[in-house]
Amino acid sequence: MSVKKIDITSDVNCPFCLIGVKQILNATEKYKAKHPSSPDFQIRLLPYRLDPNLTPEPKSREEYYRKRFGDAKAEMIFKTMGPKLESMGFKADFGGTLSSTHLAHRLQTYALLTKPNNQVPLAMDVFEGFHGYKKDPSDKQWLSQLATKHEIFQTEKEALDWLNGNECDEEVTKGYLIAQRLGVTGVPFFVFQDKYAASGAMGEEELLKLLEEIDQRESTPTQGSNGLLAQGDSCAPICSVHGETCKIAHEA
Repeated sequence: MSVKKIDITSDVNCPFCLIGVKQILNATEKYKAKHPSSPDFQIRLLPYRLDPNLTPEPKSREEYYRKRFGDAKAEMIFKTMGPKLESMGFKADFGGTLSSTHLAHRLQTYALLTKPNNQVPLAMDVFEGFHGYKKDPSDKQWLSQLATKHEIFQTEKEALDWLNGNECDEEVTKGYLIAQRLGVTGVPFFVFQDKYAASGAMGEEELLKLLEEIDQRESTPTQGSNGLLAQGDSCAPICSVHGETCKIAHEA
């Protein structure tokens, strides 16, 4: 086995995706420390839209939550998600604006196709900018700066010209459909080795145990069948908040 594959279906607007990606990055580092001769991990981020009705036109993020969930549930999201993000070392700020994440997905997909080792660092900056620094996922100027920082493009002008086009639009749209066909109803959604699935941000220790379990299943294939191995906190396209888990909705 030359690499260990991990595909993560995610959306920029989902705070649990930021948490879950960070947790799997930490878990893989711990795994490699325990198993130094293990093959490298190949982590890919794949697109998902929690709200397909969002447009590139920015709208107040706080007002969006209050309109979508009502004041009480919105306050619960603000109260619970801030500490969750901060516990992972991230800044949390629910101010600023929110818009369609399609443009960010296009850039991340292009990075995967052209500079695959740079995709996850780029995506982490996109996540952190949105969730902690009031950056909008349709802000082409900001995205062009990140694209240059992570060497996806040589200059901001080149990146901006690309963002003004439509390259990778088809690939991203196909990604949404593939997630739908796979039955993905919440993100982050992890698929390991193209066969084992797990849903939600479940904690890096749980993910580390999951990596160990997958190794055992791979070495003894008759032990268990493919399928959903574990679940954690996630964002999903249904309008509800259960305990400390916020689930983001889209309109019917």
